[in-house]
Amino acid sequence: MEKKEGKTLSQKEIDALLSILPTNGDTPAHGADRYVGSARAYDFRSPDKFSKEQIRTLQMIHENFTRRVSSSLAAYLRAAVQLNCVHIEQGSFADFIQNIPSASLAAVLKMDPLPGRILLTLDPQTTSVAVDRLLGGFGRPIKADQHQITDIEQALIKGVINYLAEGLREAWRNVIALTVTLEETTLNPEFVQIALPSDAAIFLGFEFKIRETNGSMSICIPYSVLKPIVSELSPHTWASGETEAAGSHRQGLLTHLKFTSVDVAVLLGEVTVGFEELLHLQPGDVMLLDTQVTRPLPVMVGNTKRYAGQPGLTGHNLAVQITSVIEDTPYG
Repeated sequence: MEKKEGKTLSQKEIDALLSILPTNGDTPAHGADRYVGSARAYDFRSPDKFSKEQIRTLQMIHENFTRRVSSSLAAYLRAAVQLNCVHIEQGSFADFIQNIPSASLAAVLKMDPLPGRILLTLDPQTTSVAVDRLLGGFGRPIKADQHQITDIEQALIKGVINYLAEGLREAWRNVIALTVTLEETTLNPEFVQIALPSDAAIFLGFEFKIRETNGSMSICIPYSVLKPIVSELSPHTWASGETEAAGSHRQGLLTHLKFTSVDVAVLLGEVTVGFEELLHLQPGDVMLLDTQVTRPLPVMVGNTKRYAGQPGLTGHNLAVQITSVIEDTPYG
């Protein structure tokens, strides 16, 4: 027994002191976690490759991708489509493969000029609904255990994947100009080798809703694909590209607008006549308009009164001179 300041420790107190000491394996004993605190496991063999800022940029890019694809696929499938990015994380390629739902359709996409390839997967719910819509059906899902997708159905679903590839190209345009092409599709994603099992990669999870059916889609981008542009993955770079793209679109719209033809007419006046009187009109009859000679005439752009003008002559041609703009008249 041990004495301290004249006081003898009980066996229970000695056991309590020994319980907080580490064991021979350097593992804290029961109760020691109160002093050490919680820690997250870190694998030094597969360190994180992307910073939080780069992860945020990738999320912004693919949120833009979902907005573009939702509208384009809705027209292609003739059905309401909602695509949302719900998850993004980094890990190993093996982790991604292990989490793919069984019977998923995988598509290997090439993103020139970036090296390597990326993997896009669609779950059975999404593929069956899309195929049903393309064949003229209502869009009802088929259980994976009741149906195996055929070669013809794979050929049909390639149309959907091409729309997804085009959406990726547009979404990445603010960072890099890409040509996204479909290389192959397979029903065995576990056999696709776009990276080594231990290679770092980004996983993006999407909720894919067609009509009333909820499905899922995922994209795996190996680190080796993004390595040449990893320094460009910042929210500032993406936002600058978005602003430049918006400016170029605006300039393009203005250029086309300059060559757009619109109908412009001058309203000389209006008169209300009965149907009986209209039936008896003869050449030479005079109809009294509600316009006074000294008042300006409304100039119509389409069906809208946009200007006020004064009638006159230019040479031997009738003309109207714009005298004012009717600012408070709404368009339409």
